[in-house]
Amino acid sequence: MLKMYIKTAWRSLVSNRVFSALNVLGLAAGMAVALIIGLWINDQRSYDRWLPGYEQAYQVKFNYSDNGTTRTRPDVCMPIAAALKNEIPGIAWAAPCFESGNAVLTVGEKNLRLRDLSAGSDFLNIFRLPLVAGNAGQALQDPRSVVLTQSTARALFGNTDPHWKNGPHLE
Repeated sequence: MLKMYIKTAWRSLVSNRVFSALNVLGLAAGMAVALIIGLWINDQRSYDRWLPGYEQAYQVKFNYSDNGTTRTRPDVCMPIAAALKNEIPGIAWAAPCFESGNAVLTVGEKNLRLRDLSAGSDFLNIFRLPLVAGNAGQALQDPRSVVLTQSTARALFGNTDPHWKNGPHLE
């Protein structure tokens, strides 16, 4: 019985090739679009859900005009943190972040090119990332301080303790 249905369907597909091709392409395109929309909705709903207290975290963006076109940037200038904390009473922490380009971190004879992300002192209070060493409350208080991933620290220092007195040279 099933063999007969398959044979009939195949004959129908072969005799109406253009119509069959349009139906199959339309079905494939519809399924692809539905999948992409579903993935986009899932991404939007799950954005920053890993962050403890994500319901109270907000991102400030700024708009600027570029030859008549309005553009939006996700990074802001450093003084906005103090202005937000002083002007809006409900803000406990503010951590401006911006990518300032590439940097070379030099420790002894080792040079490592890093993607330089500058962040305010409250960054680790908002993004409670697990630290292997150090204190999150004190980590970014000094403007010259650096927070490294464990793999970067191993690349620079091996298995030795990465605490130092005079600090590395950051260009």
